[in-house]
Amino acid sequence: MKLKLFLFLACIFAFSIFHSQSNEISISGSVVDSISNEALIGVNVLVDDSLGVITDLEGNFNISVPKQSKQMKVSYVGYGTKIILLANEISNSFHLSLVEVDNELDVVVVSASRFKQKLEEVTVSVDVINARIIESKNCITLTDVLKNAPGVQITDGQLNIRAGSGWSYGAGSRVLVMIDDMPLLSADQGEVLFNMVPLENVEQIEIIKGASSALYGSSALNGIVNVRSKLPGLKPETHVSYFHGFWDAPKNPSIKWWGDSTRWKRGLNFSHLRKIGKLDLLVSGNHFNDMGFIKDGVNEQTRFIINTRYNFKNVTIGLSANYMNRSNGKFVMWSSDSTAYTPLEGTMLINYGRRFYIDPSIVYLGENSKHTLRSRILSRNIFYNNVLIESFLTYSEYQHQYKKRNTSLTSGFVATTFMGETGSYGGRLEGVNYSLYTQYDQKVGDFNISTGARYEIFDLDTIRIAKPVFRGGLNYEVIEGLNLRTSYGQGFRFPSIAEMFMQGEIGPINLYNNPNLQPESGWTSELGLKKSFTFSKWKGYIDLVGFLMEYNNMMEFTFGGWGPTTDPLFGQGFSSVNVGKTRISGIEFTFNGEGSINESWGIGVLSGFNVSNPVSIYPDSIFAYNYQNTHGYTFNNTSSDTTGNFLKYRSRISARLDIEFSYKKKISIGFSYQYNSKMNNIDWQFADPLFNDNSSYFGNGVDLGINSSMEKLNRGYHLMDFRVRIKLFKSTTLALMAENIFNTEYLVRPASFGSPRTFMAQVKVDF
Repeated sequence: MKLKLFLFLACIFAFSIFHSQSNEISISGSVVDSISNEALIGVNVLVDDSLGVITDLEGNFNISVPKQSKQMKVSYVGYGTKIILLANEISNSFHLSLVEVDNELDVVVVSASRFKQKLEEVTVSVDVINARIIESKNCITLTDVLKNAPGVQITDGQLNIRAGSGWSYGAGSRVLVMIDDMPLLSADQGEVLFNMVPLENVEQIEIIKGASSALYGSSALNGIVNVRSKLPGLKPETHVSYFHGFWDAPKNPSIKWWGDSTRWKRGLNFSHLRKIGKLDLLVSGNHFNDMGFIKDGVNEQTRFIINTRYNFKNVTIGLSANYMNRSNGKFVMWSSDSTAYTPLEGTMLINYGRRFYIDPSIVYLGENSKHTLRSRILSRNIFYNNVLIESFLTYSEYQHQYKKRNTSLTSGFVATTFMGETGSYGGRLEGVNYSLYTQYDQKVGDFNISTGARYEIFDLDTIRIAKPVFRGGLNYEVIEGLNLRTSYGQGFRFPSIAEMFMQGEIGPINLYNNPNLQPESGWTSELGLKKSFTFSKWKGYIDLVGFLMEYNNMMEFTFGGWGPTTDPLFGQGFSSVNVGKTRISGIEFTFNGEGSINESWGIGVLSGFNVSNPVSIYPDSIFAYNYQNTHGYTFNNTSSDTTGNFLKYRSRISARLDIEFSYKKKISIGFSYQYNSKMNNIDWQFADPLFNDNSSYFGNGVDLGINSSMEKLNRGYHLMDFRVRIKLFKSTTLALMAENIFNTEYLVRPASFGSPRTFMAQVKVDF
């Protein structure tokens, strides 16, 4: 009886399988770009608005659907949608080409949610800088690019967004900088390795403004900068450029220490991209030598990069490497305001050494999912004034992404190890960071909903801290081309090894460690409105946003009596301390666009302004005590100006404008403008007699002239750049550039002048 029942059920099961199969048809095909004929990866293929699939790494798809299926819709971000009628009961095979659309903004970003989205549909503030700015301005390092972005400022390598940081020499970055989604911060100092970014091979740079730790972890407290590399197309590309320029004499002849000689800057860049069968190959490099305008500040570097990807049907294996050898001088403080380009004795940090990273990766693309396993090994061995500092970082991430129709779910696990070793740290220090994250995005009609969470664990020396962070956002398309967005995101940053354990001196200035330094955390909320528009073949957008940020336990290097009175300067010096709770509010306006306005003329614009109000919430609360425990430090008693409780080393207003006109793609003329308002507040010691009279603090007595220079030049500054590019031949372009064309004198921060005017010529050849 049991045998008969088993045979009966088996027959029913087999019949049901046969019946279901007999009622299905198979649809397969491939999707390519209509112009380049390149395969399009991740295209949505949807049948009767119910069954869907995405194309694989070779642009292919295959799906089984009911025989009665009526139509298939093929759509991809930045391309027009195709709707195809299906023949009943007949298996279909298609070769489809999609056309890029001209009636949309057509800017696609990845960083906001780790998958491709139209810029106007994201729930957070994102600015995009494309390769046009990098090429037309001959940007040498990433800092040259980012200073053009609205709301972004860089002071002594400290990158801040919307006044999220001031000047805190040697502190870790609150903005996470990445190359292709992987961090580019040193293991020990947590500083951005700007010079390692291969600008000769950048597709675009995406800047997310505000706390992004839920998706990207520690150091994304103030935002992220993600540099996206170019990929080779069907046609091989080779680019070679050479530039040569010089620093002009400053307006004040007393600070020109180099006499009648010339301070040159020159460099060579090259890149080669090509496909070799299923192999994507990129080789690039650069070498430059900048004699600089700071005495003993010669900057010389050589960098070489190779990126490879091998594409199987559903699997891509990648291996990239970046090696750089660099020497330069880090300027800390001038000898006086009348010799501003000559460092105070002992404060010029001459450093040299090598940096490199290696990135292996593997990506598997399933029917509706993507599995990514990637890692980075980052090493930096450098000498500061002949003292070796070694650091080593490993970053490993597994990420799974499910994407179907209007739903995206991204989850992952990250493990990071970091090490720093030098006598100034007290020897070798090692730490680990583990994190789990998930991000959910859903499109419902005209709404885009985004939410995510992350759990971080840090372990360094005797400190172990765990922290959850969350984010959420909403984007609503009010009418076509007009989007309203709001978001809230939490941030978290663990202190770097250098911030906690660095101890020593820079010339006469003491540095004291603080092993009890606590992580800083915070949140960002914003409400924004974006209007995209097109005119002929010109596309652009206007963005207006109000924002509010709060930080707890904000970390800053603060001047105080952190050592015994038997130390030099009676124990006065800098130490990284938690300075309490702060709040930054403001508004930001952006106007960007690019394209042709008629058959002859084209124009590109990157512009905007930011108004911020960064303040201390509890200005009279004691956040630390001196070494003797007899004096408490507050925001007010460590500030030079307590009016409005304005945070130190910040500008209230900043404005940026870059505009370029082109004629028949043969001649282009461009202008750049930067404005930063005055610094309202600095450390009070810089205004004290300690740095401003002939006291005995510095042995023979030195007046650094900080007060006089602040009074004369701390009024805000305007900078103008100019450039012209001429296409001499089909593949050769000549460019002439001038930066700070009015030779404006300005203060970057106390005891540091900005650069004088520069002139530069560049020749570029494309093969």
